[in-house]
Order: sequence, then structure tokens, then C-alpha cells
Amino acid sequence: MDDNESSFEDGAKLAALVRKARRRTILRNAIISLGITLFILAGGWFANLQLQYRSSVHAMRDIEMLKAISGPNQYIISSQINYGFLHGTLEYRTYKLVEGMPVIWGEETYGFSSWGSFSRPPGNYSDISLLDPDMEAKGFQYSRPYNPYNGEREMLFYLPSVEYANYLNELPQLKDMDGRKRVEMGISFDKNYTVEQIKSMLPPGVHPVWYWVDTYSDMKPYTAAKMPDGSVVDPFPDWTSSVYGFGVQPDSDDISEKNFLESLEYGVHHNRKYKQEFKRIYDYLRKDKEQPEISDVHLFGVVVTGKAESLKQLQGQKYVKAAVMGATVDR
Repeated sequence: MDDNESSFEDGAKLAALVRKARRRTILRNAIISLGITLFILAGGWFANLQLQYRSSVHAMRDIEMLKAISGPNQYIISSQINYGFLHGTLEYRTYKLVEGMPVIWGEETYGFSSWGSFSRPPGNYSDISLLDPDMEAKGFQYSRPYNPYNGEREMLFYLPSVEYANYLNELPQLKDMDGRKRVEMGISFDKNYTVEQIKSMLPPGVHPVWYWVDTYSDMKPYTAAKMPDGSVVDPFPDWTSSVYGFGVQPDSDDISEKNFLESLEYGVHHNRKYKQEFKRIYDYLRKDKEQPEISDVHLFGVVVTGKAESLKQLQGQKYVKAAVMGATVDR
């Protein structure tokens, strides 16, 4: 073998070694890059879950604080959190108690982000509003609300200081029911009362479960409005989604105005999403004092439950300005 052939073979071997080393380098770099990528992805996903967990906890806290002063006779039955990438969802199911009988009432979904914000997705969450022939015949300018999830009646609330064109009184409908049927009813008063006064004036068998509180710092929406065509639109009653108050808990019926003030105080200092609404109510109640007192909590109405036969006793009571039926349950 001459020198030229020997040099050629040496060059080929060297080239093969270089190619092999290059492949090893590429493979090693690929493995290192893949490892780094997986580490970054795993770390990012873990960080995302940590941020979402914190965001969901804050969202649940804010929502449940608001529900402590709203939602007449409504309780949370369950909640479910679904985590995603940068966004997640929080789902609530609620129920009512009518004389110890549960009634599934609704579902609420909130979207939350990893950076702490949350809100309900865009959409119409209003109750079903149907034209009642009897109400229309009496000149009512609004329809009868019903729950969109189960078709049950929704209550309405009438302010004692506002003159409405019509007041809904569904107490006469009780005579057509089985007297043993369990009924929920929203009672609007002729003036404000205290918890103790309400308990003493309600007939036997009529059980107060939720108290409607005066939180009305702005009364402009409750004045009659004159339209361009000369017609007048009278004020409408409040739906359950826009009233505030406090109620008994499933495991205890020991309740007073103090419970509302404690929930309000906690919301002012700890709620983030609804802080301004808590503060508005807090400032309205306390006026020029440092903090509101029990005597500042005025009750405009009450949600009661009882057998249909028992609730008939409310008919003709002077303190009843309006009586609107809610959920009903067979015995």
C-alpha cells in the first residue's frame, strides 16, 4: 500500500470519527435541550397551578363573602374548580330550604385568571320573566319572574317609602293549595322593623328565614320617570338578585342584626372584588359615626316559610305591604 492510499484511509477514518462525534454532540445537545424544555414547562405549569390556586381561593372568598349578605334563603350546596392554562373556572350550585326541604336553586360560573382577576362570563343571567294575565289585567307594568333552572317562582320586594302603582299580593293563592304544602314567601313591610319585632308579630307557624336590610343610599331609580311621549313609568320592585340582608343557617336559627354588621365589617376589610359595594353599604349605615350600630340596621321585609295553611294568617295583616311567593315544596 503506497503513501497516498494510507493517507486516504486515515482521512476517511478521521472523517468518520468527526461525524460520529458530531452526532453524539447533536444528540447530547438535543437531550439537554429537551430536558431544559421539559423542566421549564413543568416549572411553568407548576407555577401556573400555584397562581391559579391562589386566585381561585381569593375568588371563592370574595364570592362567599358577598353571598353572606345577599341571596334570600339561598345556600351553597357545592363548588367545583377547573384549572387550565392561565385561566380556570369556578362553579357554584345553590339551594333553598323550605321547612327543612331542600330545593335546588341555581348554578353560577365564574372565570378566573392566574393573575388574580375573576368575573362571570358574558351572558344573560336574568330570571325568566313571563307576562301574567292577572297582573296585566290589573295594570302591572312588569312581568312575573321565575327561576330559569327549575321554573319556581322568584320573589319581589317593595320598598316601604316608595309608592308603587301596583303591589303583588299572592296570599289569596294559598287557599287553592293543599294546606300541607310548604311555601316560601317574601313579605314587604309598611315600614322598617327589628328582628325581635318581626318575630313577635308573625303568626304561629310562619317562620322567618331571611331579613331584607335597608341598603338604599340612592333612591333616584325608585322615582316615576316621565317618557318623551308623555307616558309615566312607575318604579319597579326589586328582584332577589339586587337585595341585601341576612338569614338563618341550616344548623342554627340564632340570628340578629349583629350578624349582618359582622359580615359587612369583614367584607370591607377583606373583600377585593366587591370591596366598594361593601364600603358603600357600610358608609350608608354608619352615616357620620365611626362604624354602624345595630340600631342602624333597618329591616324592610322578611322571607318566611311555612305550610300554606299557616301562611294564610298573613292575609289582612297591616304590616304586609306586598307578599310574593317563592319556592314551593310538596309535603
